[in-house]
Amino acid sequence: MRTGAESPEDKMTYRAARRAFIAACEKAHIDTVARLHPAKGPDGKPLFMDCAALGPRGVPRAVVAVGYDAAGTALLTQLLGDTPKDARLVLVHALDPAAFAGVQGDPAWPLAMLGAVATEDLSRVRHLAVLSLGRSGESLKPVLQEKLPQAAITGLPPATDLAQARGAIAAYFAGR
Repeated sequence: MRTGAESPEDKMTYRAARRAFIAACEKAHIDTVARLHPAKGPDGKPLFMDCAALGPRGVPRAVVAVGYDAAGTALLTQLLGDTPKDARLVLVHALDPAAFAGVQGDPAWPLAMLGAVATEDLSRVRHLAVLSLGRSGESLKPVLQEKLPQAAITGLPPATDLAQARGAIAAYFAGR
């Protein structure tokens, strides 16, 4: 079922946004991890959630920034060089790639994959902030708390522009 996420009037489709995020990560010499979604895009091709982790793995504080759509993708690519020293920033592109691409998907899949991201990239974190980019996101705290029971998790105000995102991240890390 199409929801219009890849309609002709959109400035950036799921595929274009994904290419932009991966290209920006490659340019910054940052590896990405792709998680295959069970649904196919409207073009019949696979869909992926992509993640990039910046900063040392063993630090106690981190921010996970989640992009849902083209606006979130733009913010993610602009945040690639913004990790404060001794901090961890995990960027999640297309939390629900099916919704981004405008097709029906499994509603449990995005949260299951976010749980995998927490386990793989944030297992040593004791203080975690969650930042939704481009739009107001659903509460991701319960799934993160389940996977990271040792962590104090804070929801940051959603950011719709780069200044808001940078400000929220800087304020969180300054509040050590």
